[in-house]
Order: sequence, then C-alpha cells, then structure tokens
Amino acid sequence: MAGAMTCPSCGEHEELRGEPDEGDIRVTCLRCDAQWMRGAPRCASCGGRDIAHRPQAMTRHSRGTQLSIIGWRDLPLCRTCDAAALETSIAQNVPVPGDYVAACLGAARGPAETPDTAPAVPVPAPKPTLPTDPKPAPAPAAKPAAAAKSSPPPPRRPSRPKAGSSPSVVPTVRQAIAAFMTEASGEADATAMLLLGTHLGSHNRLGVLEQDGAPDRLADWCHGHWGDGGDRAQRALTTICRAIDFWGARGWLASDPAAGLRS
Repeated sequence: MAGAMTCPSCGEHEELRGEPDEGDIRVTCLRCDAQWMRGAPRCASCGGRDIAHRPQAMTRHSRGTQLSIIGWRDLPLCRTCDAAALETSIAQNVPVPGDYVAACLGAARGPAETPDTAPAVPVPAPKPTLPTDPKPAPAPAAKPAAAAKSSPPPPRRPSRPKAGSSPSVVPTVRQAIAAFMTEASGEADATAMLLLGTHLGSHNRLGVLEQDGAPDRLADWCHGHWGDGGDRAQRALTTICRAIDFWGARGWLASDPAAGLRS
C-alpha cells in the first residue's frame, strides 16, 4: 500500500521504520514485521515522479514594504508542470523567485492569458442620440420709434497724437564691446577690448567716454599699457580706435574720445 503511514496489517502508525530502497522508501512495521513501499514523491498536478529540487528564498515584509529574506528551502519542481521555472533556474544558475508557487505542490497554474487569448469583455454599444433642434435665438426687442429718433449719436473718440521716435539708448560698455566684436573682422584684439571694458567699468553706459577729461584719461591709460610702440601695442591701439569709430557711427558717441590716440 504505497504512501500509507499506517501499517496495512495491524494498523500501527507509530512504531514504523523507513529505509531507502531504489529511489523509494521501504516502511517496516516493528510490531508485526509487515513491509510496504511508501512511494516516491509525485507531482500534485500531473502525478509524475520526475521531480527536481531548486533553492528558493523564503521572504517576508519585515518593515512596511521592505522585503527581507528569512531563509532558504529546496523547492520541488515537476519537470513537466514547472518546466519554465526549472529551466530558467538551471540555465541562469539562480534560485527560483520567492513568489513562485510550484505546480508540483498543487498550485493551480493554468495557461497565462494573453491579449489574444483573454476573453473579450463586451462593451455596450453607445445609445443613439436623437438630433435636437437648436432653440432659435430671441429676436432683439425693437426700440420705440420715438426713443430711436431722440437718441444722440455716440461721441467720437479723440484721436491720440502719434508718439515721436525716442532717441536711441546708449548701451553699456559691455554691450557696446559685444556689438563691436560681433561685427569686427579677425584683426580685432579681443584682449585689448577686455582690458578696456575693465578700465571703463562694463556696467557703465558708454557715455563715460565723453565725460570731462575722459579722452585724456583714455590716452594715458592706453600709453601706460602699450607705450612701447611694438606690433602688439599697435594692434591694441588700432582696435580701440576702430571700436570708437564703430560706436560713433551708430550714434552712441557724439565726440571722438580716441583723438589723443590717433596722433
């Protein structure tokens, strides 16, 4: 009587002894010496004996949604019913996922429904809507003839004079230098323009070059930096004069602050 845990001869269920015997267990009753085969493990889904064991983590939520591993177990897997999970675990050499329930243990695992095989949920057809006639807009009430005759015409709005063109706003030193460097050719000395902007104060308006004594201060500053008369100095002074000419052509300067540099 395979799989019985009670002696079939005398009914004893405590004084029993089991011994391995060719993949099965031979049970011997110590009371009446009766023997029978207990039976190898079987798949609870298909009844097959081709069972393999793979490790599986035992988990639980220890804190809120945090999942923690509390131990491991050997999960029996049927090579037929649990073929996909068994092959993945062996091929990738990884444990069976902790949430997997083996069909070998009796889990009902039918074929997963896909969008093609899942039963379609009937959608009720929309109810036809009957066209409704829009309500005609109410006609404006007719004014009495006497009131219409006595109403004066609406007054005309006085025409506003057109605003005159505002004078051009003088840019800051930084904006003026950026405009010049954008249109200047490759001969412009960027380092000289950078030093000039630092000297004048890049946040100041370009009109700082037309203040009292500004041309003399500009000439003294330039000769203090490039007074040697070499090629480097000549290029820097030429760039500053070109920039001042550029700003004057756009109406940002009314005088020539670089007159002392041109002699």
